[in-house]
Amino acid sequence: MPPHPATLSAASASPLLDTTVRRLGARATDLRVSVARGWFLFAIGSLVLAGLLSLLLVVGRLPFLGAVFTDPLFFKRALVVHVDLALVVWFQAGTAAFLAFALGDRLPRHVVGLAFALGGAGIAGLLAGALMPGAQPILSNYVPVIDHPVFLTGLTAWFAGSGLFFAAALAAPAPTHGDLPDDALVALRTAAAGNLIALATFVAAWRTTLPGLPAIGYYELLMWGGGHALQAANVAAMLGLWLFLLHRWSGRAVLSPTASRWLLSSLVLPHASLPVLALLGTSDGAYTETATALMRWTIFPVLLIVLGLGGRHVLQTRAPGAALNLDRRLTGLTGSATLAGLGIVLGAFIRGSNTLVPGHYHAAIGAVTLALMTAAYDLVAALSPLSLAADLARRGRRQLLTFGVGQATFGLGFALAGVYGLGRKQYGVEQHVRSVGEYVGLGVMGVGGILAVAGGLLFLAVMLRAVGSWRQRALPQP
Repeated sequence: MPPHPATLSAASASPLLDTTVRRLGARATDLRVSVARGWFLFAIGSLVLAGLLSLLLVVGRLPFLGAVFTDPLFFKRALVVHVDLALVVWFQAGTAAFLAFALGDRLPRHVVGLAFALGGAGIAGLLAGALMPGAQPILSNYVPVIDHPVFLTGLTAWFAGSGLFFAAALAAPAPTHGDLPDDALVALRTAAAGNLIALATFVAAWRTTLPGLPAIGYYELLMWGGGHALQAANVAAMLGLWLFLLHRWSGRAVLSPTASRWLLSSLVLPHASLPVLALLGTSDGAYTETATALMRWTIFPVLLIVLGLGGRHVLQTRAPGAALNLDRRLTGLTGSATLAGLGIVLGAFIRGSNTLVPGHYHAAIGAVTLALMTAAYDLVAALSPLSLAADLARRGRRQLLTFGVGQATFGLGFALAGVYGLGRKQYGVEQHVRSVGEYVGLGVMGVGGILAVAGGLLFLAVMLRAVGSWRQRALPQP
């Protein structure tokens, strides 16, 4: 009688699954490897640059460096670029890396090359935008911007490059024997469709938003609908990574491709109404209200259904009477699911413009980031030389726990301060802390932020070591 699947998953080194990961790399063609590596380099590079910018924000507060930075808006511009790199570029490039690993050899080389060129030029434009003297930073929701042609050209180039790749990934025929389980690949391709809907909404909003509005009002309307579609795409990508990790943990798919297609389509496709509404005019209340309603009512039902099915899958896979083995994959997946649930709960309590709002979205984006971090270990193990692949298969649990606990604590601290009325988007002297509850909330937020940053740095250290090994040509062998 063959061993129960949970017996295999409970082994401390998970030999069957680690062998599977090595075989993924052995089957990968040079084109698929290079394309997946390219997008992953964009993803990791964006996190490194975002971290350096956040460090610059801290260092720039030191009094003896005040004379060096004479432009008072420089730090807010650095904050804008930090957010766009850490959220837009990281999420889109990470999604593209997994799609490339599944479909890279089925994509036209010239399309992939053009997408890379546009993406690289876009990141360069974002960074250059922070250096434009006097350029106005606009802290619009979802996609903050710098009101300068250099930055806006860079942002447009990034979106054009990622959009071109997502369109090619949707058009490519599905592999007959893919390296991603079918349910996960369907979810990731649905995420690609969501990103394209977001880009179409941005273009439509650009056509109809009144140019005479104040900058903050103009960009808020411009980014509102597409920003909401991006959130749906990010959730679809996260669910695809959950399905991928559950398959790696158990050796079995959670959903049929048909069930995955119906579930994820019900999350993403309703957002296809947003480009149409944007063309009718972004000043119309239907545009902003529909985007908000879609976020409120389409995300959590699908998320909870996939979470419930995944939980059942884990319980059914576990051998009767055996303890649940929280290995790296299941640890990261559990943390991501916990953060997603926390984001839903905190979002339900939002009643005004206070720090409950950033508490909610830091939990939500933390869930996506943790899922992407967890799955990244499997991806780089398949793209790295055999010696490093074996080491990566054993690493990560402590790093994922540190980041997950830190991000949850960070969000809860923000939420606690918001319950006591602390306003959002207030910094330094703008922030008026009046009650003990606000002080406690900010203290909890600070502790969580330190833990999350530590977890992020540990992740970058492991990933950069893997990226450095790519100079060796040998891939994992079965």
